[in-house]
Amino acid sequence: MKAENNQLKLNQEKAQPMPLGATVRSDGVNFAVIAEREAELFLCLYKKGDTMPLYEFLVPKENRVGDVRYIYIEGLHPQKWEYCFFFREKTKNGEQKELPFADEYAKKVIGREQWGECPKLPLHYGFLTEKFDWQQDQFPKTPLEDTILYRLHTRGFTKHSSSRVKEKGTFSGIKEKIPYLKELGITMVELMPSYEFDERISTEQGEEERLNYFGYADAYYFAPKASYAYSGLRKGQRCEPSVRMKELVLALHQAGIEISLEFYFKPGFSMEFILDCLIFWRMEYHIDAFHVNQNGVDMTRLAKNPYLSDCKLFGNEWDTERIYRKEPKVKRLAAMNDGFMMDIRRFLKSDENQISGFLYRMTRNPPKEGVINYIANHDSLTLSDMVMYEKRHNEANGENNQDGNPFNYSWNCGVEGESRRKKILDRRSQQMKNAMAMVFFSQGVPMLFAGDEFARTCQGNNNPYCQDNGISWLNWNWSKKGQELYQFTKELIAFRMAHRILHMPKQLRMMDYGAVGKPDLSYHGSRAWYLDMDTYTRYVGVFYCGEYARYAKEGKEDEDIYIAYNCHWEAHKFDLPRPSLKKVWKQAIHTFCGDEPFIAAEPLILEDQKQLIVPARSIVVLISGEAKKL
Repeated sequence: MKAENNQLKLNQEKAQPMPLGATVRSDGVNFAVIAEREAELFLCLYKKGDTMPLYEFLVPKENRVGDVRYIYIEGLHPQKWEYCFFFREKTKNGEQKELPFADEYAKKVIGREQWGECPKLPLHYGFLTEKFDWQQDQFPKTPLEDTILYRLHTRGFTKHSSSRVKEKGTFSGIKEKIPYLKELGITMVELMPSYEFDERISTEQGEEERLNYFGYADAYYFAPKASYAYSGLRKGQRCEPSVRMKELVLALHQAGIEISLEFYFKPGFSMEFILDCLIFWRMEYHIDAFHVNQNGVDMTRLAKNPYLSDCKLFGNEWDTERIYRKEPKVKRLAAMNDGFMMDIRRFLKSDENQISGFLYRMTRNPPKEGVINYIANHDSLTLSDMVMYEKRHNEANGENNQDGNPFNYSWNCGVEGESRRKKILDRRSQQMKNAMAMVFFSQGVPMLFAGDEFARTCQGNNNPYCQDNGISWLNWNWSKKGQELYQFTKELIAFRMAHRILHMPKQLRMMDYGAVGKPDLSYHGSRAWYLDMDTYTRYVGVFYCGEYARYAKEGKEDEDIYIAYNCHWEAHKFDLPRPSLKKVWKQAIHTFCGDEPFIAAEPLILEDQKQLIVPARSIVVLISGEAKKL
């Protein structure tokens, strides 16, 4: 194609095969792409907003190293231009055919500003040219043992009209909710896929097209999702996703909150590509942590990459013996899987033979990695649905209720679905508080899935992957039940953070290595110091000796804490061990319905210091204190 002027020209001397992608330099742009096809490769340049290219350059045959082809365009000012690639080859009939080519390293994708409207290739790509003032941004670097993780869907978090934010369903919408996150006690947010993914789900001919709401699909991993940058855009309007993403990260950091991004790499991507991607996001967007799917990813190589050595990494499992020669000074790897959720749900709903699994999950805290503990996630029943439904109700997904996990390990408290019966509602409220307490009293990293703190519901759908509607969006019009649960969760987080013994940097050893007369951690049954391990046992007492908190970085002792878990449908008596240093037991928290606050502003001394009666399906937390008021 003949150029309108001679400003842009191909410069063979400056063309380089590295780095991959479009690299802006002082007098032009270097393009390097992986193109395995043997056909001729062309670069097209468009004025911003135009649909017809002004320039068309053939990538010279000699500009090739392996499968990498490269070209340098001198005089290209990226602020005014967009680009794309395509192959041109001859068919068997001798006709020329043009095939679009996707630049997997594209930093900006043009034409996807409207959610759900994904134009077919060829897409136009843009350049990162917007300057951003990071204002001396500092990474919060919250220790893993002090992390409170909050996982959310970028669109669903604020898309509902009740969110009362200006830019609903966007990065800016999350930014507006930072005061809420701060008040709740969150130290890190994790965004489900927020890079440029394809919202379309391919279906059989004649079936209704469905949206890919979650984002686990074909994607441009280097580009923030354009439709998450602005809401309500008219066709033809443009947005700058990179700026909105950076504004969110900066605002979170200024509030002392870290940000984690989830990346789902489809099979077939090389480790070089995956590392290039994460390093780019770390450097360009100041991301604190990455959650990466296990399939097709060399997690050991990921963990040992020097550019990510001070970055938190989350995966399903880690081979720490291969990664570390000795114990790391700071934990930064964490395992995120459903094991905790399944075992805790079984104990919560009073299944048989669950004591061993419950205690293992609650106290697990390996020396070289962290564990992320949650009671609900994006592909499970929500916390509220977990106490309302025993079966999945995914009919709205259009797959005859065959999708999603058939094993929910849930209990509907006597009625499937909604109920107005006070007895059922009280039982459900109690069970949700029990679940929250188990998450935040576990020694690992507690994780909330957004909205569970105020009893959000997906109407029994445990896999709303295609539900871009009220099923998946958070409804911020809280019910009385939701308000009560939110307040309980907020105070529970504050209680955890105030007591170091509940979130130690290392595994508690169940030994008296401090010579204080008690082990750091001990288990109790109906008799003090004797654990009931019968198959039918559904209750257990856990005693944390606060003197061992001095082995954490602060070097300060804590109160003793005794937690009585009773998941039986009957009340149980617990004989109490004596607290340290001639102190007395005071009740700080309970989950059973009654007139007293669930979390006491001033814990009250127990009248009976030797025995504690714990009502059915409830938890009671005691702390040690002086005989006088705290």
